[in-house]
Amino acid sequence: MTTADRDDFLWVLALAPPLGVRLYADGTPGALERLVLLILALAIGYGAAAAFARAAGRASGAGLAAFAMAFVVMLPEPVPRSSAALALAFGAVFGREIFGGRAILPPALIALAFAIFSFPEAGFEVREILGGSADFPFALSCLPGAAILAWRGALAWPVAAGAAVGAAAAAGLWMGESSWWEQLGLGGFAAGVLFLAAAHESAVSGTGARWLHGAVVGILVIAIRFANPDEPDGVVFAALLGGLFAPLLDRAVGRWCRRA
Repeated sequence: MTTADRDDFLWVLALAPPLGVRLYADGTPGALERLVLLILALAIGYGAAAAFARAAGRASGAGLAAFAMAFVVMLPEPVPRSSAALALAFGAVFGREIFGGRAILPPALIALAFAIFSFPEAGFEVREILGGSADFPFALSCLPGAAILAWRGALAWPVAAGAAVGAAAAAGLWMGESSWWEQLGLGGFAAGVLFLAAAHESAVSGTGARWLHGAVVGILVIAIRFANPDEPDGVVFAALLGGLFAPLLDRAVGRWCRRA
């Protein structure tokens, strides 16, 4: 087994518990529909990779199963297949295939962001999230797999830790929210931080910059949740912004360290 295959297997193993929790919460009809979406995601991911690889004369690459599973795990509920297919195709093409099969950001993150912006009422993101209750079983189900990934060096744990600290500080101090810990269990915070924001495609290289990167993501999540009247989850948008500005944060921290 190659290193890429081993990493892909670890990601699938890590995403299996939160997927199982999602399937249990969906009930039988919803679970079947979510599994159909997983098959659809796998088909689109592997199909796009095969088509681009054939055209470019290269191998398809790894990470496709993780892309499909991360997308499906982040869905709060089953969504229309047509909009999901379009979002998955966008994420597959613009998330990795046009860059030679190498992702610059997690393709699942790009697909989810495209879906949320393009189909805001289709159920890709929780709305009025502050009126809901924390889903700690789902959040806790993300931790064992994330710990394995961090131990194997496949996940930037300082980003995840920084996001938790940033979210807690923003909710507990800046906004005066007494139940700050509930914010960590709301919506897709745990899965989004661990499997999207802390993925190596999003994370910067320096340890200090990773802590800052995570803190920015955590603060952005809370800011989006409290500032927007529609109260969206905010995790996907925060992870996307954090990933886009990660190189700038890395450069800023590196320059500050050299001056210090």
